[in-house]
Order: sequence, then structure tokens, then C-alpha cells
Amino acid sequence: MKDFDALRDIWHGQTALPKLGPEEILKNIRSTKQKFSNKLLFQVFSISIAIVTFIYLFLKADFRYGTSQIAMLIAILCLFYYLFVQLRDYRKINNSEQLAQQPGEYIEYLKNYKHQRYILNTRIYTVYMFFIALVIGLIYIEAFVYMPLWEVVLIVAGTIAWFAMCYFVFMKTYIRKEESRINFMIENLERLQKQFNDTPDTAN
Repeated sequence: MKDFDALRDIWHGQTALPKLGPEEILKNIRSTKQKFSNKLLFQVFSISIAIVTFIYLFLKADFRYGTSQIAMLIAILCLFYYLFVQLRDYRKINNSEQLAQQPGEYIEYLKNYKHQRYILNTRIYTVYMFFIALVIGLIYIEAFVYMPLWEVVLIVAGTIAWFAMCYFVFMKTYIRKEESRINFMIENLERLQKQFNDTPDTAN
């Protein structure tokens, strides 16, 4: 990641960059796209494991209160939705290779894709966090019955702090890195498009 950031800093800091061939520019685009696809694929794999785990708990765990079963069901539905979204976006970015030879269309495709990901990582993520908080709260109802008050306060405070870290720190970093990769692809395509536009018409 440091090499990636350094490359972007060099790119923006130069007034005149050496002209890269289309093959080299496309190689940069494919490399960045592959890293982004692999990240989404890893998330799909992780979410799938989480879904299996929650389904097992829902079927096998001996819950005393119905609130815990409701919590498990909500968690499973949220994870299935998140799995669907990540798998959909993985296929979108992974199957966009046919646009590589059409920089203008590919640029618009990536800009729209970036906007959709931003909505997912902000508005939809906020709703997702609300349901996860609801799941944890429902599970805590059963756990807190057997715990002293000081432990309850400590756990609730720790949970709130964890949610705050996820929302204000980890997710901000995640969005910044994701947008950096997509922006890098867009910048490469704009560079490629400019080279095509600057190429003299050999037929004249």
C-alpha cells in the first residue's frame, strides 16, 4: 500500500510525466483492479463463514430467551444482504475488463461504481450498523440477567466505544483506501484517453 500511495504522490507532483505506452497503462489498471477484486472476494469468503457460524448458533445454541433467537435471525439476514452486495460489486468490477479498450466509457463506469460504493459505505453502512447494534442489544438481554451491574456498564461502554471506532476511524480509512484504488484506475484511464486524443491522425 505504501508503494501505491508513493506512486500516486509522484504522479500528482510531476508537471511533466514520461509517456507510458497503452499496454503499460492497461497493466497498471488491471493490477489495481485485481487487488480490489481480491479484497472483495476475501470479504465474500469471510461473510460466508460468518453466515454459517450464525446459522449453526441459531439451530444449536440453547437460548433461554426468544430475543436471542430474534437477534440471530436478524444477524443472518443482515449478513446475507451484505454478502449479496459484496458479491454483486465483485462481479461488476471483475467483469468490466471489456471496457478497458474504451477509456471514455470505462471512466464513466468507474465513476458510477465509485458513487455506488460510497453510498454503500456511508448511508447503507449506517443502517447496517444500526441492525448490528440491535442484534447485540437483544443478545445482551439474555447475558445481562446473570451479570452484576458493574459488568453490564463496562460491557455496554466497551461496545459503544467499539462502534464509534468502527464508524469514525476504521470505516473512514476503508473508504479512503477504496476510493484511492478506484481513483487510481480512473486517472490511468484519463491518461490513456489523453494519449489517444493527442495521437495524430495518420490517415491525413
